[in-house]
Amino acid sequence: MADNAELKSTVLLADSAVDDLELPPEDLREVLEEMCTEEALSRNTIKMVEGLLRDGFMDVGLEIGTKVQETNVVPRVVTDTAVMEHYISAAGDRTKDALRVFKHMSVFGVEPNAYTYAIIIKALAAADLKKNPDFVGYAKKYFVEMLERGMQPNEETYEAVLDGIDRGENKAEAEEERREFVEDVKAKGFLLVLQKEAEEMANPPPLKSEMDMLKEHVMKVFEDVIRDFEDKNEQKRAEDYDSLSSVAHTFYKGLSSKGLTEEAKELFKPLLKTAILPDEAVFTIVILLSKSTGDGLKVYEHMLAYGITPSSCTYSVLIAKLSLDRNFIGHAKKFYLEMLDKGIKPCLRTSLGLFNGIACFESVENAEEFRERVKPNGDLPDPGEGREGLFTELMKAYQLYGDLQKKTTDKDIQEVIRKISDEGFEKHAAKMFCAMVEDGNVGEAMDLFQSTPETRINPMVIVHTNVIEAYIKCNKNKDALQTYLDMLAAGLAPNSYIYSVLIKGLAVDANFFGDAKKYLIEMLDKGMHPNAATYTAVLEGFAQQEDKKADEEGKEFLEVMMAKGFVPDTEAVREVLKGRPAPVFDRVMSIILSKLE
Repeated sequence: MADNAELKSTVLLADSAVDDLELPPEDLREVLEEMCTEEALSRNTIKMVEGLLRDGFMDVGLEIGTKVQETNVVPRVVTDTAVMEHYISAAGDRTKDALRVFKHMSVFGVEPNAYTYAIIIKALAAADLKKNPDFVGYAKKYFVEMLERGMQPNEETYEAVLDGIDRGENKAEAEEERREFVEDVKAKGFLLVLQKEAEEMANPPPLKSEMDMLKEHVMKVFEDVIRDFEDKNEQKRAEDYDSLSSVAHTFYKGLSSKGLTEEAKELFKPLLKTAILPDEAVFTIVILLSKSTGDGLKVYEHMLAYGITPSSCTYSVLIAKLSLDRNFIGHAKKFYLEMLDKGIKPCLRTSLGLFNGIACFESVENAEEFRERVKPNGDLPDPGEGREGLFTELMKAYQLYGDLQKKTTDKDIQEVIRKISDEGFEKHAAKMFCAMVEDGNVGEAMDLFQSTPETRINPMVIVHTNVIEAYIKCNKNKDALQTYLDMLAAGLAPNSYIYSVLIKGLAVDANFFGDAKKYLIEMLDKGMHPNAATYTAVLEGFAQQEDKKADEEGKEFLEVMMAKGFVPDTEAVREVLKGRPAPVFDRVMSIILSKLE
């Protein structure tokens, strides 16, 4: 989804003598970039369409929704209004910046709609009068402007202006100003509350609006779906339409973060046209949220009974859920084949989730066999050039999860292993890459992180590294070292990130201090650059012994390091040692400075 405005590329120039309100906010470009992300554009479009429909501006709301649906282009008024809302809700009272954006809209020919007017009027009316005494005047002006453009403000906006007027220090003047405003807007066609009540009594509206009826339909679908859940607490997840809509928004963001943006957009596409959650989206959300895999499958079957044809997104969510349960891996295979038979191409994540499930609950061989079985369909996602073995690597890694979970009875470690499986490898691989680059190991990072869609480092290394980190955090250094040795035995080479994690953990334990020294030298021998925290941890290990002999050994050890081309960064070491006891700080710095003189 692209922003039609491209406002962030527009340079807003202003003469130094021009009114302060004519100048753009200093951080406008940064805020615009934030508002122009796929997720923000989608969220703010839906928010505006819902607001317009709610206040009776059906044609305007549907026009925006239809334009986005047909052209995949978001009107500039959506982005500008979102920027205004950002400033209004920002800390430090930035209503003035919101007003600046609103004033610049007219400069660039962007027509504010009723939703935009309501946002700025309510903000101006509620502003601090001591800091901005003219803002209530602007609120009145824009209220009248709405009426002159044929827009009927809602009662909330009207009441906000009256409240703003009433906050004036001179109560007599405020009362007169209020009277004049009421008469002015009445003359321009605004329906006051009492007038509305009189007209409604003469012409009673339908008991329920079309929007309310549609929302009731969605909630009936939701309640019907969860009625037979084993876990009755599921019903508390969404007690009304607004809370269900909020869950849907979180669901959409979650799908996008997992690389299912296109699938999510397809699922929620009807929302942009009607501003109401589509039935399929409700079913798919419940499938994902159901705690029991059996309940998730029941929801899917219920959806079919409703006559709804599943989209790629629903299939992906369902297969992902079934693939995590040994008792339902057969169903996952069935629905994957069903996708292919319908000509729906599974995304890489869906394929990996299923193949990894087969590897975990059956065997890697079965997973490979199933993959070969579906290959003739020609719809398997491309793992990336030069990485045809990606599926096998990942399946072995997932099989490793099972082995590690069986091997340990430690609940904390089991939770770490489970989280890696839930989160996927991308987050952990990115964390490694950034750390390696920051430490100066750029070449190593680039060599290890080859370009592939799902992961950029051997996933089995990621699993071992995270388990090592977990043991270190729990002060179980013996287990951390054993996991590292198991990794070596599996033929996996350590990288600089793993060395850093291991060395820092072992250096604080007298029983493993020798291992920490050994691996630090090993790092240097491999041409890796240890970061300040890593080598400081070892030097601190010498200092913690609090005797001259240890200090001398520390100096000798540093000398060996420097002979290999290493040069300590004194400023970085000082930063690492902040907060340490003064004696420890002094001894570490003494070791370093003795070799730099």
